[in-house]
Amino acid sequence: MSAVLPQHDPGLSHEEYFALEQREDWRYEYLAGEVFAMAGGSESHALIASNALIALGLAMRNKPCRVYGSDMKTRIDSVDKFCYPDVQVVCEKSRREQRFVAGPTLIVEVLSDSTESYDRGLKFEHYRQIPELRYYLLIDQTRAHAELFQKSDDGRWWLSAFDGMEASMPLDAWDLALEMREIYRDVEFAPRLEAEAAAPEQSP
Repeated sequence: MSAVLPQHDPGLSHEEYFALEQREDWRYEYLAGEVFAMAGGSESHALIASNALIALGLAMRNKPCRVYGSDMKTRIDSVDKFCYPDVQVVCEKSRREQRFVAGPTLIVEVLSDSTESYDRGLKFEHYRQIPELRYYLLIDQTRAHAELFQKSDDGRWWLSAFDGMEASMPLDAWDLALEMREIYRDVEFAPRLEAEAAAPEQSP
């Protein structure tokens, strides 16, 4: 899930932001003093994120990393931002505090119509400011399709696309692969409407 419209006046300190979330029992993204209410997700969104969390959690057993779901926020120091990735993997050299973590190696976002442009654009721009980040995985909730951005040693980002339930996404940093069939386990895709093709032609 991603942030939408601003809900409060800008200029909040970090402590005021933490107090706001505790007082209202709601999650907000924070950017340089301004806060944004989090958008709700669909059943498919929640299921895909949960599947990714489980798959990564199992894969990371006995590795010096921890896997967090969307209840844990991450801190991006360079842009003074706190946000809630759908899933993130934080390894041993990264910072962990009671209210947030920093320096994830992998971030997963499940795309939706309302947030896709943000996840691909400004949010990814902010995520690229995280020195430890090596993988950014975008998962489509309308079809079996995922896009994996991987940072090379020279700092450039490379995109690989994966389609179909038989595909697997390699994560070479841990010598493992995520199976699409596990990411989409129990997900029911809505049928694509072919309204235009089925509509009768209009007479001139």
